[in-house]
Amino acid sequence: MLKKVQEHLPRQLLPAPDSITAFCHLIANWSQSELVLALTIDQQGNRAQIITTTSTSKFPNLEIVAPWRELVQGAVIDVLPFLKLPSIFFCLLNKVERIVYIPCGEPEDWCQGLLLVNPVADPLRQLTEQKGYIAALYRQLLIHHRQNQDSVIFEVQFQDIFDTVPLGLVLIKGDGSTAMVNSYAAQWLQLPAGSHPVQIVAEHMKQARQRCDNCDELVNLFQGLATNANFSAQGECRMGEKTFLIDTHPVRGDSRLGRVWILSDISDMRQREQALLALAWLDPLTGAFNRRFLLSRVEAYESQAATGGTLLTVMIFDIDHFKRINDTYGHDQGDVVLRTLAARAKQVLEGCQDGILVRWGGEEFVLLFFAAYADQARAVAEELCSVVRSQPVELADQQFLSVTISLGVTLFRVGEQVLSDSIPRADQALYQAKHGGRDRWVWA
Repeated sequence: MLKKVQEHLPRQLLPAPDSITAFCHLIANWSQSELVLALTIDQQGNRAQIITTTSTSKFPNLEIVAPWRELVQGAVIDVLPFLKLPSIFFCLLNKVERIVYIPCGEPEDWCQGLLLVNPVADPLRQLTEQKGYIAALYRQLLIHHRQNQDSVIFEVQFQDIFDTVPLGLVLIKGDGSTAMVNSYAAQWLQLPAGSHPVQIVAEHMKQARQRCDNCDELVNLFQGLATNANFSAQGECRMGEKTFLIDTHPVRGDSRLGRVWILSDISDMRQREQALLALAWLDPLTGAFNRRFLLSRVEAYESQAATGGTLLTVMIFDIDHFKRINDTYGHDQGDVVLRTLAARAKQVLEGCQDGILVRWGGEEFVLLFFAAYADQARAVAEELCSVVRSQPVELADQQFLSVTISLGVTLFRVGEQVLSDSIPRADQALYQAKHGGRDRWVWA
């Protein structure tokens, strides 16, 4: 007779083996046993793990110690003399008179079976006659149970990775009904992590895209989703100092299997790239671009100028009497002058379209920008000379040095090249400004 024992155990990770439990109840009714336990035995053959029982009170995660390897020779074995029964048996049963073990493994794999407590002799004998059938059925049920266990374990492992990976993940089901959002993506989407209807996730994606600095660019990039279920794309979302890489593609190229959105923060990578570009393209002393940068951009400037919409202005200037400055104040103070004048030239260029400042060599600098008309280019030349002239450069020990520049200006002409035609022409104008008295600009 089973006693009632109230046990409140924590919820198990794996699902209850319902089919094996039902099978145990069938065996219990057939053999009129008070309790039937489904077991698996370790490879050493000394300990049996309880999978499930016919008890209404769940057994805790315990083992039954016995020399199981030595007890599997017959079809039915009376194992009571060999067992070290856990104390819970004596809580559940008034008395234990007989315990029978029915091994259910293959001859080469015997590590599983059924344990019957207090079965009735005649029904047990009838059951024993069907031992082969019972063993085969139990093996099939156990295989199915283990497959379910593996599936649940995989799902739990996947969920753990899904929730903890430092990437934003949105997984959309193949039928387009729901989407799973992990914690990382939930912050970006301003949506709780978990499963949501696709319509809600899509709306939050739209809102997140609208918060990006390059919203229009992203709209164009991902518009193919509306017409192509197997659409794939990758783009960058910029939000202030942050840059996110967004990747979307159908699962294994087939949208019927679902769709994946991946969000990764690449801000550090982009910052490192910018630092490397600065090393490659910037003059370390003045912060102006170097010749290498100009070589990489000059064709784009020429192509834009060839359209005739705006005038590509080319200027070249150098610092008047710079050798005298170096000889008088030292090269360190000469470097201060170079940095100061480069900063002032860049300030003047801020109001110009696509303006760049290039350190051409020594104290010479080249400026490129687009002007709407020639008088605008002349105005920039005059402003640059005036800014340099009107503001002395502060040197060490609170010394102030008045500095001037000589400047040559020209416009790019369709059919020529900036490096071989425009800059040399501007350089000739610079030469004329030098010989004309310095502190001036000359148009060529």
